[in-house]
Amino acid sequence: MGGVTKGGQLANFVKNWLSLGAGPQLIKIITGYRIPFSQKPSLMRLRPPFPPQLSTVSSSDMNMVIQSLLSQRMITLALETSGFLCPMFLVSKGNGSLRPVFNLKRLNTFVTTKQFRLVNHAKIPSFLQRNDFMASVDLSQAYCHIPVHQSHQRFLCFVHEGRVYRWTCLPFGLASAPQAFAQLSNWVASIMRKNGIRTLVYLDDFLLAAQDPSLLQMQIDWTLNLLAHLGWVVNREKSILIPTQKIDYLGISWDTQLHRISLPFNKVSLLGQRLQKFIRSPLWSLKSAQSIIGLLNFVAFTLPLGRLHLKEIQIASRCLPLRYPHRLLPIPSRALSELRWYLSNLRGHVPLHPPIARTFMSTDASDEGWGAVLANVSIQGAWTQKQRSWHINQRELFAVRKAILSYPNLVVNRSVVLQSDNKTVVAYIRKQGGLRSRTLLKETKKLLFLTSKLNIHITPHYIPGKFNSLADALSRQAPLPDWHALPLLTKLVFHRWGVPDIDLFATYQSKVVPRYVSLDPLDRQAAFIDAFSKDWKDWKLAWVFPPPPLLPQVLHHLNRATGLFIVVAPRWQKTFWRADLKSRAIAPPFAVQDPRSQVIDLSTGLPPPLAENLMLEIWLIRGGIDKLRGGQRRKNVC
Repeated sequence: MGGVTKGGQLANFVKNWLSLGAGPQLIKIITGYRIPFSQKPSLMRLRPPFPPQLSTVSSSDMNMVIQSLLSQRMITLALETSGFLCPMFLVSKGNGSLRPVFNLKRLNTFVTTKQFRLVNHAKIPSFLQRNDFMASVDLSQAYCHIPVHQSHQRFLCFVHEGRVYRWTCLPFGLASAPQAFAQLSNWVASIMRKNGIRTLVYLDDFLLAAQDPSLLQMQIDWTLNLLAHLGWVVNREKSILIPTQKIDYLGISWDTQLHRISLPFNKVSLLGQRLQKFIRSPLWSLKSAQSIIGLLNFVAFTLPLGRLHLKEIQIASRCLPLRYPHRLLPIPSRALSELRWYLSNLRGHVPLHPPIARTFMSTDASDEGWGAVLANVSIQGAWTQKQRSWHINQRELFAVRKAILSYPNLVVNRSVVLQSDNKTVVAYIRKQGGLRSRTLLKETKKLLFLTSKLNIHITPHYIPGKFNSLADALSRQAPLPDWHALPLLTKLVFHRWGVPDIDLFATYQSKVVPRYVSLDPLDRQAAFIDAFSKDWKDWKLAWVFPPPPLLPQVLHHLNRATGLFIVVAPRWQKTFWRADLKSRAIAPPFAVQDPRSQVIDLSTGLPPPLAENLMLEIWLIRGGIDKLRGGQRRKNVC
């Protein structure tokens, strides 16, 4: 299982891919990848003399790497008389070994690339649940598993010590390689999810999670067998194959027991050294500023108000001359102060999830004064003569801070959902400041320092003025705006599983039973506001039809719940939460193949858009994690 990768070895496992349902597009890739050219590049004679700029520099390290590549059949001597030459160089990997990188900059100008999405670190918190156990599976020399079609190998040639070699498999550096590889690894992840495994994948790096460690260990073993069956070689040194509650993934340390996100120790040390150089010798150039800002932008995710403390550094870097990117100039005092802050706070951390308890808040500012509604409490105030001269954006930001200062006891240690009809205010809070206005940046600092002191997680939502309720606006931001199951559907479901005691995600118009919970703080008919504001322990059976972006939070909340829940969710590809739903189910799902006659979008009065291509699944789920621990051992019911 932990053997050596042979170049293009996936081609030897085509039957196994087909047996699991791999489509024609995937089979084309694993039988011989063809580079997607926008136009074919001009070829040159592969005979000496060779241009020095296209030759690979010789060294003892390069000689060893080439011999290793030859032994693994990743490269071979080129027999073609013409081809496309690019130089190769070596980069040091984290473990001290060397990775060959093809400088394909010239070739990539002829390559067509498609936009595609990769998982990033910002998606991980919604994937993980408190007290999860985790594992990671890393593929060895991942790209090299994929063979390059014989006719396209001539475009991947390099010359070393007078000999011409060509790659037989996908090299690191080809512009189209990540998208091609992601197609394969995403398909593997979908097979894992169909078998009840909660997983995410970033190219060649899989993250697995489960609430029970023994269940996760079974899933790890199953995953290793699946990967071997498909021809992948796992890098056991880099993989974490024993369930743990603290793991490094995508360059960040995730701790589900302490509920923290932080920077791994080795990155703290390396970045600390970089920052100390700037502080000891406070000079920078455009290039060095761009480099450190890129690093700090990543680090900011792990630090309280990290993005806010980056703003002064970004503003200062804008004054560096574009024409002289390597000219050294003094670092301004404000930027230097923030660099010192980062150095002092590299070992910090942020919560994995915001506080569960939520409070809704809306604010408004006019020429006469400001007003706010905070947890159904109305607050207002008049402007001073000086404040009347402020720009409306500054007054709107001030109103948010003033409302919190007026009733801090209503929001301390809580998540605050802010409703605002001012796009600039929403952007400055969400991005922790901005670069265009120092006045607004200063006001944002005051607000965010206050929320940090009170342990408030503030999430702003832009609400156009014509919408008079939070629920209306939130529904318009979700992929399923305001969907309502019609009696034709609910009658069938209720006949099978019983009539729910409550509808946890509804409005007065969309509720399927008399008792319901709303997101609209102005809804006086609702049993209470915000389903997540309470534990789900008061009902024998509840109806759960949330906007899809809330499904990860629903699953998290179910870990502490008791009773039964009817959960409605779309069956979408590449969603990690279906595996979680499947593992919790106590009955096969009720499938709605074409919801046009059974579901209506109350925001339009019409069936949902593209409903003919949508499948809904209705699941019966038991709350708590005991079902999660035992359900999969007897294999899934669906």
